[in-house]
Amino acid sequence: MNDTSDSEAADLKITIETVDLYTLDVEAVIPRRDDQVTVVALAEAGYLGNSPVSPNLAISFKTLDLLKIIRQRRPSFSFEAFAKVLCDLYQTPYRRQWRIALADAFDVFLTIKNNVEARIASALGRDSDNWRVLNACAACQYELEKEPELRYRILMSLDGNNSAKRVDTRFRKAGDMRVYTSDYFLDNSEVDKFKLEDIPTAAFSGPSFSDTDVVSIAHEDDSASQSQAEVAECVKNWKAAQSDNKKRAMDMFDETGWFASGCRHGIILWVADMVRSGEQAKYPLSILNRALEVLGNGLLVGYDIGCAFEGTIKSTTLGTRFVESGSRCCVNAYHGYAHNYACQVKNHPNNIEGAGIEDLETMERFFSASNATAPVIRHASKYRRRMILDLFLKQHDKDKYATVGLMLRNNYRQALDIIKEGTPLLDNILRESGHTRSDLDAWQRDQAAYFATLGKVPEKDLHKVAYVELLEELKDAEHAAASKTSGFLNAISDDWDVSTTGVTSYEDELSRTRKLETMRRHAREKVSRLTQEVIEMELRMGITSRWTFATPEYQETKKYIQNRKYHKALDEIQRLVVQRLFELHRLGLSGVGYRARSLLTKALRTRSKAIKNAVARYNAAAGELEPPAPALDWSKIAKYNFVEEFSLLKKARHDVRPEPWSDGEVREAMKLHQRIKRAAEEIHRVNIEMRRLFTSIYDEHALFDKVRQKLVESNDHALLGALDDFVLQRTRVNRTVLHYLEEIQAFDGYTGEKKLLGVRRGSVRTQSEVAMGDEGKPVEHLDEAYDTESEGGDDEDVAQKGGMLDWIGDIAVT
Repeated sequence: MNDTSDSEAADLKITIETVDLYTLDVEAVIPRRDDQVTVVALAEAGYLGNSPVSPNLAISFKTLDLLKIIRQRRPSFSFEAFAKVLCDLYQTPYRRQWRIALADAFDVFLTIKNNVEARIASALGRDSDNWRVLNACAACQYELEKEPELRYRILMSLDGNNSAKRVDTRFRKAGDMRVYTSDYFLDNSEVDKFKLEDIPTAAFSGPSFSDTDVVSIAHEDDSASQSQAEVAECVKNWKAAQSDNKKRAMDMFDETGWFASGCRHGIILWVADMVRSGEQAKYPLSILNRALEVLGNGLLVGYDIGCAFEGTIKSTTLGTRFVESGSRCCVNAYHGYAHNYACQVKNHPNNIEGAGIEDLETMERFFSASNATAPVIRHASKYRRRMILDLFLKQHDKDKYATVGLMLRNNYRQALDIIKEGTPLLDNILRESGHTRSDLDAWQRDQAAYFATLGKVPEKDLHKVAYVELLEELKDAEHAAASKTSGFLNAISDDWDVSTTGVTSYEDELSRTRKLETMRRHAREKVSRLTQEVIEMELRMGITSRWTFATPEYQETKKYIQNRKYHKALDEIQRLVVQRLFELHRLGLSGVGYRARSLLTKALRTRSKAIKNAVARYNAAAGELEPPAPALDWSKIAKYNFVEEFSLLKKARHDVRPEPWSDGEVREAMKLHQRIKRAAEEIHRVNIEMRRLFTSIYDEHALFDKVRQKLVESNDHALLGALDDFVLQRTRVNRTVLHYLEEIQAFDGYTGEKKLLGVRRGSVRTQSEVAMGDEGKPVEHLDEAYDTESEGGDDEDVAQKGGMLDWIGDIAVT
């Protein structure tokens, strides 16, 4: 009997080849029950098979978990690179089948991890629609009862990036037909609802940069852009501001990039795949529609072409809802300096009340990190591309949450420094000049009003220009008609006689005379038509006596036409110089490859030649002015304060030289004044966000205690173990966040409340839930769960881990 039992037990054991980075075992003997399938037996032993049916290779969960952690920290680390590492550790030549097994097993491993996370979320009550977006950033979303109002509830950024492109794999014989679902990504069907050709639009008269009259990029097509709307100067430098029908992509790519959005703390809200197109308006419009539906009112949206994008929004069905929500768009702080000065005055964050010191360049920093995923998604399947990007997004948000306290502390310190250093300097300037801060505010409004109308032609002036141009055309037509009439009359000879000239000469002369008569008739008809048009315009404009060259109105309008030519030449120089400055900046960035650096260098050489030609055209146009404008040379252009000086060069009907704000020192004082105001707003916002964050942490750990107790009572030990792991990591992160909040409260100049605990808007906290002392400290087990070590030990541990990751990351990515 015992022999039979031993024989049956031996038959239920599995011997299989294994891959385990920690033990380096080449095979393992796995016990299996009679009613158990092989993959389940492997899983109970800590392995994942390479196939759901008859696996011949088992990879340990610990090995797959290490691969997941490495890919979270080094997104460019490939399956092949990890397979080569394992082969080296096993002292065996590279095995391609290991790479294939790793890739397949990693897909299943991530699915298991995602299912476990979903069960934890369900237990915590975090599985409702949009829960992640509404709770991921407590500083933005955890609004409290009786807290002060903010001018803009949420500061968010939008932008597109083409590094996440993927080569189209539809021509492969076999394809990965799986669909990866993630609440980060908007469905393509939702995005396509906002194609500009499919939604109602209305053209704007632009560009005035006022709240109701902004240039729309919705109608900038190849042939009619100038006739429908004058393109705003500040968006000429941006590819994203081009017409959608210009934004085509190479046929070899399916996804040509992605469009992302995030809050000011770096937490990602939503992303959308750009499919076979460039950065079209439908991507930001679809994200904005979701933001208005989920996040609500009071959004400040930063976008590198925010000035033009706001016009696009208002020209669509989103416009009314966007305006009524109290939201608005602006440009990012860095990108904003490439816009013309009129746009900066209205749309730069430094000039927007309620923006604080936020630069709204969130997405630039995000893309700088996400670009690391490019090597491993370029030729991946659609499923694996999204899986890799979703893994990156989750880790990115975890990292941003872990540093949100540091971000608030740094912003608070920076705002205090701005006020501390800038206030005495501004007071001295005002004291010496005899002005007040109210004067600076008034001049800021005057300057904005001036630049809002700079370059805009009043309707009556447009009629004058058209009238003068028509008079000149009529004058040219009259000269041409007189010339044709003279030619026709001179063709008739006084002693002409057919008997002496012959029939052939007669026919030739008759043909030539008819041609001259036709040309004369056409010229006279043109004069008659233009004369009729001139008469109609004179009646329309109330002109009783036709203008001549000696008429003052004629001379004034003619001068304006010359100035317009001068402005166009100046605009061209501005555009070229701005592009050159951006290329110089990018040329100096780290991470720019040799090919890109070579192309940039070539572009700079070409740009320099174009600038020289543009300067020559400008000087020619400047010489035609009365009096002539100063000529430009490269040394003068190089000293300009970016694009501000270009705008001030433009002559207008209103002479700006007597205006106080036209003085450079006064403009610097105005900028400093705005900077100090934004710093005060930042302190106000951080004071509010600190309380939200603190209350969120308190409520979260109270929830952890409740849910853990329920799992203990229901004997759900499997889920309890997963929850404990999650809570342990979250607790350590929260303790770090609270540490930075304590630092902020210790600042000289801190103006927030001493007790940070509040009640989330719409919720109720009973007395039995209050676990706080009089000093307002967080729940007690936060301190117990966080082992405070010496700084030296922490630094050494971090250095060792960083060195390990650097070593792994330096392995060739293939």
